[in-house]
Amino acid sequence: MKRTQPIELCKKPLGTTQDLIRRNKCAGTTFIEAVVALAIFAIFMTGTSKLLVSHRAILDMAGDRYTSANIAKNRLELVRTFGFEQIPELNETALVVDSSGIPVRQGNFSRTTTITTISTNLYELAINVKIRNRKTLAFDHAGETISTYVSKHL
Repeated sequence: MKRTQPIELCKKPLGTTQDLIRRNKCAGTTFIEAVVALAIFAIFMTGTSKLLVSHRAILDMAGDRYTSANIAKNRLELVRTFGFEQIPELNETALVVDSSGIPVRQGNFSRTTTITTISTNLYELAINVKIRNRKTLAFDHAGETISTYVSKHL
């Protein structure tokens, strides 16, 4: 960074108008210094913004997984309120639901309830909730699954 005046001249005490003009030439930053500082700031802000965007995506994914697990648990609790003979009627395949588990046309979750008869007094219940991909808008990964057995009270 080249200055217009030698550093010794910039440190002399002010006395005349000529000295004040000379001091103004020495004060402040040069254009190159300002550009370098701006470039360093831009690099820092680019890295920071990328970090914030990736952090937000991870938080959204974690929130969706938590919501899908809750949808599956709520479905399991609903099945428990029905009589043993009514449980096979609760089968469903790829039903699109919202974050509350209510069927809607454009929900972010797809719920599948599979009920398998193991014996006359035992059913296997599997609830799978898939999450809609925010980029492709498809249900393209496994999602959350809860499995349990339901038996008839004798």
